[in-house]
Amino acid sequence: MSHRFTVFEAITESLRIHGLFDDSSAEQIKDALNEVQLPDEDYFIQKYPHELSGGELQRVAIARALILEPELLIADESTSFFDPSVQVKILKLLLDLQNERGISMLFVMHDIGVARKVSDRIAVLHNGMIVENGPADRVISNPQHFYTKLLIDASKGTEV
Repeated sequence: MSHRFTVFEAITESLRIHGLFDDSSAEQIKDALNEVQLPDEDYFIQKYPHELSGGELQRVAIARALILEPELLIADESTSFFDPSVQVKILKLLLDLQNERGISMLFVMHDIGVARKVSDRIAVLHNGMIVENGPADRVISNPQHFYTKLLIDASKGTEV
C-alpha cells in the first residue's frame, strides 16, 4: 500500500483499475473492512499506512483483494513477518473468509508446519522446481525429498 494513500484511496484504486468504482463503492469499502475485522470503518478509511499496525495493514490488503470478489486468493508470505499471535489471527481470518466465500487459496510460505495446518495439499519448491507434492498429512508424515525434510526440521515447535 502506497504511503501516500489513505486506506480508502488504496481500496478505491483497486476498484478503479478494474473499472468497478461507482456510487456504491464507499459502502462496499466499509463492508470489506468490516469483513476483515476492522469494524470502525469510518476510523480506518481515513488512516495512512504509517498510522496502522502490521496486522491492520495486512487486513487492509486482504480487504483490497476481496473487494474484487476473486475466485482465487494468493497469500504470499502473508503472515511471516508477524508475531505468533497476529499470525494466528490473520490465518484464521483467511480460513474463515475461504469458508464463507468459497474462495480457493494458495498459500506461499516457508513454514511447512503452518502450511500443514492451513492446507489440504502441499507442494514443496526447491530452486524453482516442485520437488514434492501431495496431501498435506502425507507430505509431512512421509517426506521424500531432502528439502522437505529440512523444512520440517526447521518448523519443529511451530504452533498455529
